[in-house]
Amino acid sequence: MARTSNMLTILLNVLTLLLGILLLTGAIWTSVHPGGATLCEKTFAKPYLFTGIFLVVLAVIGIVGSCYKINSLLYIYSGVLFVMIVGLLAFAIFALVVTNKGIGKVVANQGFKDYRFGDYSKWLQKHVVNEQNWDKIQSCLIDSRVCLSIASAKNLKEFYRTHLTPLESGCCKPPGNCGYLFVNTTYWVPPKSGEIADEPDCKSWSNDQKQLCYDCGSCKVGVLNNLRHLWRGFAVMNFSILVFVVVIYSISCCAIRNNHQEPQPCHI
Repeated sequence: MARTSNMLTILLNVLTLLLGILLLTGAIWTSVHPGGATLCEKTFAKPYLFTGIFLVVLAVIGIVGSCYKINSLLYIYSGVLFVMIVGLLAFAIFALVVTNKGIGKVVANQGFKDYRFGDYSKWLQKHVVNEQNWDKIQSCLIDSRVCLSIASAKNLKEFYRTHLTPLESGCCKPPGNCGYLFVNTTYWVPPKSGEIADEPDCKSWSNDQKQLCYDCGSCKVGVLNNLRHLWRGFAVMNFSILVFVVVIYSISCCAIRNNHQEPQPCHI
């Protein structure tokens, strides 16, 4: 029984070690080749680096502790897993709470919904689409070329029948009440009168394909909508990961209980 629990712990930690090395490699490559990485990719480099280091260190502790039956290391390993279990559970609950709102209202005769800041939690508004984070998010939107995926439409009527995601609706066209005239899906001109609605989003619109409405409040709302679905997906996935981590934690506790007092090298 002791041999089985230790071997399972070693096997699972070898897989964790490989994942950590993969994340470290990606983060280091991005840092060494800054010219070949976009700002969006650079933003994720540090989280990948720290996550990779954490997984490598945790895996090494688990492998050494299990292989040589060093209970002191396994206690540390199990303690970290317990903290992970609490953290994963807390994040899953938190993600479900802050993404509970966000419904959207159907706009008549148009293939998309009208989303407003009030449809989303105050926490998301304050901590996600604030001035400090928006430049990075905007860079990611430009790098992903989200607006190039919009199907071509010959006229305004056909365009409004096109299904647009909240992100495409908010970032790739001026708001409907601005009065801009349709030229093509990402090119709109001011009305002939020269007057547009006195709203910040109307003045933020640009026909520069790298600007469009990426700095509009409607674009931020589109990001919040995407983030809401993403976080809810993470919350569901977290419960699956939580079950996996609980299994590893149980195996490590079993290994500690069954280890002999004298450390003995394992034979793989």
